[in-house]
Amino acid sequence: MKNLIYGGIIVVCLLVAGVVIFRGGSDDSGLGSISDDEQVWVLCLDCGTSYEMGKKAYYEQLEAKAKTATSPLAVRYLECETCGKDAVIIAVKCEKCGHVFRKGSVPNTNPDRCPKCKFSKTEAIRKERLGQ
Repeated sequence: MKNLIYGGIIVVCLLVAGVVIFRGGSDDSGLGSISDDEQVWVLCLDCGTSYEMGKKAYYEQLEAKAKTATSPLAVRYLECETCGKDAVIIAVKCEKCGHVFRKGSVPNTNPDRCPKCKFSKTEAIRKERLGQ
C-alpha cells in the first residue's frame, strides 16, 4: 500500500513538471515583459564612462553575448560606446549626488550605497517607513 502511494505521488510530480515545462517554456526568455521605454544606467569599468541605455536592449545584448560565450560561467560585459572594449556593466546612479557606480561598491551594506556621499535609497525608504 505504501509503495502505491509513493508511486502515485511520483506520477503526479512528473505530470506537473511536464505541464510546467511545456506550457511555461517559450523563446521569449522574459524580455517581452520589459518596456521599450525603461532605461538603465551602465558603467564602463575600463574608461569610466557612464550612460543610460534601454533596459531591454541591455539584456538582449547580454543574452546574445551569452549565446556566443565559450564558458557558461564567464562574466559577460557589453561593449562600451566610448572605448569599444567589453567592460560595460549595469550600474546605479545616486539620487543625491548623481555619481554613477557599480552596484555593491561599498561592502557590508546596501548594494545601492553611494561610495561618494554614502547615500542609500533603500535605507532612506526603510527609515521613512519606520518613521525615523
